[in-house]
Amino acid sequence: MIRWAKVRAVARFEFLNVARRWSYVLVTFGLPIFFSALSGGLLALQGAFLSSRIERAAIYGLVDHDGVLSDRAIWFPFAELDPEAQEAVVSVGLDPDGRDFLYISPVLFARFDHNDAALEQLGWGRLAAVYVVEDDYMESGDVHVFESPTGPVISVRGATVEPVLERLLRDRLLRGRIDDARLVRVLEPLKLRRTVATERGLVPSEDRAAEIVVRAGIPFLLGVLLLTALLSSSGYLVQTVALDKESKVVEVLLSSADPDELLTGKLLGLGAAGLLQFLVWAAMVVGGGLAFATLVASMDIPIPWEALLASPLFFVLGYLFIGSLMLATGSLGSSVPESQKLTLGWALLAVLPLMTMIVLLEEPHGWLGQLLTWIPFSAPLTVIVRMSIAPDGIALWEVAGALAVLLASTWLSIRLGARLFRVGLLLSGTRPGWRELIAQARLLD
Repeated sequence: MIRWAKVRAVARFEFLNVARRWSYVLVTFGLPIFFSALSGGLLALQGAFLSSRIERAAIYGLVDHDGVLSDRAIWFPFAELDPEAQEAVVSVGLDPDGRDFLYISPVLFARFDHNDAALEQLGWGRLAAVYVVEDDYMESGDVHVFESPTGPVISVRGATVEPVLERLLRDRLLRGRIDDARLVRVLEPLKLRRTVATERGLVPSEDRAAEIVVRAGIPFLLGVLLLTALLSSSGYLVQTVALDKESKVVEVLLSSADPDELLTGKLLGLGAAGLLQFLVWAAMVVGGGLAFATLVASMDIPIPWEALLASPLFFVLGYLFIGSLMLATGSLGSSVPESQKLTLGWALLAVLPLMTMIVLLEEPHGWLGQLLTWIPFSAPLTVIVRMSIAPDGIALWEVAGALAVLLASTWLSIRLGARLFRVGLLLSGTRPGWRELIAQARLLD
């Protein structure tokens, strides 16, 4: 029978031993601030770069052998271009004398009569690409694209120029042959307005999309936080057990406390340190997300409160279940690195629903969702996903059943883990083999 006074003593010691370390305080408070500043700065830098690249005019060479774009009314000399387009021509060193241009922001076409002249400028890096309308374009529709080998692998403008050129060709092919109203509809045949029929009535597609993002984002965020907490806490668990094992302190501890009491106390004490760290990080995330919450509230998007209210209970039970297995298997390692390798698999099993998120989002109450609900490793996140996406589709007895499975699995993992825990702590040196491990564990009945 577990003596809870012993458990409390072990838990208090382990918690204070970790929480008083300067490295723990630094990671708990300094790491999220540093990460937020770094990620925010990088996102702002990349956003500014992409914005400047999109807004800046890019110059493309255009050779028209078929004469589809030969109408002089659409081409302008350099002097009649907008200042932005003129600056782009000058910045790349393209000689504007005697050359015509077609500017459809942010795309700027430079007209060439022959391929060689355009390819020469492309080779000098003065053109982003060269588009050649072949002489049999009316029969084949062929447009040859010549690209620079030194150009960017992924260009934000590459998805802009070709739709512009396609629209321009359509316009030239049809203008004057049909009335202007019909021409506009040919160029823009669709202006879709989407509406979703829900239980709350007809909802614009934009609002529905925001609702889906919120409902899908909550379990994803909880899964990332759970994985982070497990990996962070497992480091303390494994390190403490390995150091106790190397220093022989564990032999003294086992003389005054049972393996069950030691394992439970370490799990609660070190788990409390990990959960405290997690709560600090979560508080910072919540503080930074207040603006988003205000936006969500203004859009009248329903929040999955059932999932949010159930998540702490499932999170703690999932943590205790996985943590007890980590503590037990980590004690089998002969060093800290080896123990960390042995515990990594448990954390990955806990985020199994994230790996199948596409299926769960499409069919949250399908066979996969129902199966993962009854597996203790995946039950916490799976239930949260199902309650977030479609709360009406999961019955109360399923939620209660998942909780019962987690409770039973946690109790069983602590009982069996205590056996492995004692065997791993007493057998120093090389890690015991499976046969020896099972034999030693049976002796403890």
